[in-house]
Amino acid sequence: MKRVTMLAAVTTAAVLALSACGAEKQSGAAAPAPSEAKSSLSSPLGDPIQLAALSRESTKKAKSSKVTMETVAGAQKSTASGQGMYDGENSKLAMIMDSDGKKLDMLFIDNALYFKLDAEDKAELKTDKAYVKISPDGQDPLSQLLGKMMSKAMKDSDPSRILEQVSQAGKITKSDQVELNGEQTNHYVIEVEAEKAIALIMGEVGIPLPAETVNQLKAKLAGKNVVITTELWLNADQLPVQVVSDSTAFVKAMGAPGDGVAKTTVKYTDWGVPVSLTVPPADQVGDMAELAKKAGGR
Repeated sequence: MKRVTMLAAVTTAAVLALSACGAEKQSGAAAPAPSEAKSSLSSPLGDPIQLAALSRESTKKAKSSKVTMETVAGAQKSTASGQGMYDGENSKLAMIMDSDGKKLDMLFIDNALYFKLDAEDKAELKTDKAYVKISPDGQDPLSQLLGKMMSKAMKDSDPSRILEQVSQAGKITKSDQVELNGEQTNHYVIEVEAEKAIALIMGEVGIPLPAETVNQLKAKLAGKNVVITTELWLNADQLPVQVVSDSTAFVKAMGAPGDGVAKTTVKYTDWGVPVSLTVPPADQVGDMAELAKKAGGR
């Protein structure tokens, strides 16, 4: 099971990166009507709650996009491309990831993750099924370990939710107007306090960290004012076209070896293009718990 466990961990990390670990919407923040989205670039906003509300309304209207992602973690680099439909718990996302030269084909739909199995995967799991399913209510250890986090990540996959976290754990430190890929955009630099971000993630996922782990995290972060820096580019319709999240300071504070670089770049294109994603046929899907037993729990 070592290989499948690795694939699931990488995939969940990818979705968490896409979701930017967003938090719940702030109460009392009235979302502007869709008609308020301008066809020409408006001035950058300084209030993160207003910015989150406007971006959420625009994303809700556009509904879907194509997406590419590049993640750098030390000397390791992975890329991914796909398409997504953003609708809270009903969100859907299909991605093909390239990690260490291995293509990973995955689908998030109906609150579950489906891995497309290649010959090596099928041999390890001793199955002829085309997919394996991992869900939050699964009874196998892997599903129980990653299920809640994966479920939250999918719920938060709407890219506008990054701005909602800002209102709880961070602030806009800079804004200007720049050209990106031939398009005029509003550019924002956002700093999120690492300690608050961790508390938000663990609280919402419902997986409290052991007291010893919490104390270790606090000790490593104490007095360092560690922040996760995010740069965001929004187009004239208040839709994100690029998000760069830099967690280098955080991973260095945690004692990561080497240069400790940790950065994710996500690009969104073709907003509003229809996305058609469906659950794989039942007879082609293997249950993770049953396959784990068949494979001998390896």
